Amino acid sequence: MKKMIVFCIALLMIGIGMTQTINTADAAFSKDEVVKERFALKREQLAEVVSKKIAHVENSIKKKLKEQEANKIKKQKEEEDKKAAAKKVEEEQAANQAAAQEAAQAEEAAKQAVIQEEQQAPQAQGNGETADAVSGASANGQERGQRNREWGNQLSDPNLTPAERQGIIQEKKNYNRNNH
Repeated sequence: MKKMIVFCIALLMIGIGMTQTINTADAAFSKDEVVKERFALKREQLAEVVSKKIAHVENSIKKKLKEQEANKIKKQKEEEDKKAAAKKVEEEQAANQAAAQEAAQAEEAAKQAVIQEEQQAPQAQGNGETADAVSGASANGQERGQRNREWGNQLSDPNLTPAERQGIIQEKKNYNRNNH
């Protein structure tokens, strides 16, 4: 009987120990569940933060792409404006050169007319007055000097546009080149 009582007590103790172990196991499992819930909550929070960051990065990338596109369009417009301005300058220069050439041709024709008149005048007056006449080279030099003074006076005008100034200079160069 003593053995039985000892046996029962042992069984009882084993039973109590098992219940405690079961309770401890249940407690361990419940702790695992709490930890799992916390991890799940943290994962959700982390996923939320990550999705916000991803959205922020995507928005900043979109903004940068829009800015780059705007800058690209702006640069293209500036290049087109530069090309148009360069083309306009070239056209003005061509027009100035054409005007200068026409002026030079008109001056050349006027000079030829003056030379013809000078040649015809001494022939009409006769041989007696040749001592008072100015030589042709001296007359040409005087005419050239007079023209250069006129161009100098024109160039001293502060109200001239650069295009007009360039036209006068070109006209002077052509005249001096052709009448040297």
